[in-house]
Amino acid sequence: MNDIITRYRLGDIDGSALVRSGRQLEFARILEYDAPRCYTHSKQKRVTTGVSCLDLDPTTGRLLLSCGDDGSVSLWSLDEKLSRSDGRLYSKRINYEARNRDLDPVLTPSAKRIKISLQEPRMVHNFETKLNKFRMYRQSSSSTTDAFQGMVNEPSGHTQGHHYAITSAKWYAVDSGMFFTGSSDCKVKIWDTEAFEAVQEIDLGYRINQLDTETDGSYIIAATEDVYPRLLDLRTVVSSGITNLSHDKMNSEILCCKTNPTKPHIVSTGNAHGKVQLWDLRMANRQLRALTQPGSDQAHYKNCNDMCWDETGTTLTTTGTDGKCLVWSPFGTKLAPPVQIGPVDLMRNRYRKRTSQRLLRMDKFIIHNTDYADIQIFETQQRKLWNKIDLPTSFSNVKNPSTKKLASFFTGMAIQRNMTNSTGIRLYLATNAPNADQGNGCIYEYLPSII
Repeated sequence: MNDIITRYRLGDIDGSALVRSGRQLEFARILEYDAPRCYTHSKQKRVTTGVSCLDLDPTTGRLLLSCGDDGSVSLWSLDEKLSRSDGRLYSKRINYEARNRDLDPVLTPSAKRIKISLQEPRMVHNFETKLNKFRMYRQSSSSTTDAFQGMVNEPSGHTQGHHYAITSAKWYAVDSGMFFTGSSDCKVKIWDTEAFEAVQEIDLGYRINQLDTETDGSYIIAATEDVYPRLLDLRTVVSSGITNLSHDKMNSEILCCKTNPTKPHIVSTGNAHGKVQLWDLRMANRQLRALTQPGSDQAHYKNCNDMCWDETGTTLTTTGTDGKCLVWSPFGTKLAPPVQIGPVDLMRNRYRKRTSQRLLRMDKFIIHNTDYADIQIFETQQRKLWNKIDLPTSFSNVKNPSTKKLASFFTGMAIQRNMTNSTGIRLYLATNAPNADQGNGCIYEYLPSII
């Protein structure tokens, strides 16, 4: 680090390069931390709950969302609790919403379901963020029915949590006053963080695979079991704010979607046929470009089940069940062939829908959640495996016989990137199965080694 600071003072590198180098060194120190802190997602001791996804508040970096495979949501405040035993600060759960177990809907065997009508709002919820004032209409208590089986609305009070597993969660990009969740119950819910309640729900009629939001906080993009990506305009979501990105015929399920961090009008999607598409929202939601390998009309030869942009929004990393992890540079006049990261490994990504969180990008590092039950970290310049994180050893000592049948995997990932934040750089990993000590799905916190 001293050498990098000296080069900065001599003018050999600029301030941005200094920050990147510092973050990379801190990230390397995280991987030396062999005893991560462990937090239990669920407050319910008698219910086995795995963690399905994580997300860190991008504005303050001090709030962490963890969502369960039973539809529960926990909100954590980082470094909020002082331990009397060692004098260190630990994260603290400050809110918890359990699964909505009342009047569980029965989903049809088919993915297609008729949407629930929201024509008669019973209550209005107003709250303000730094960018917008939101007026959310809560669901009517009048009779609304499902085409397959009658479904009674939630009782008056507030819109309750999800019935089934939460597959994706995202913070509102502008501030921490709001966040969004998508679930296997086919619903996207908009939550007020302070009240910690869902103030609006949108039934898309198809199970949600992934959600993402853009940096201006205007819309949500949803990948569902439908063949069309859905755009949810937050300003008009109650009336006519749900649109399809494509007006052409599409025939494959959308598995993943991401917005460009520096070009909010650009959206990328990946589908079950390995097709990766870029959409320009300024062009009446038309396709901007399809990313294809030389000699093929696909980006991956099997499913493309996750993707991530780098922080500058210039390269897109995709992964698929064909065993490839590819880095694309999609904005040139002519599409350049993708760069393959690591070897072709069919076992690294063999489950199409095991988790919605498989890729993270941290400067020159690609963090890949694999089906080997580990996290593989690749360095993009050398295109090789740089390091990896294994499941904590306590998973091999599970005492409950019923939990031994569960395959233990990492299911959620989140990284705090801001070195100037008081929490510093740290990595959060979540698991789908309980360990011997905690009895529920856990969140592991990796922070720079103190020793």
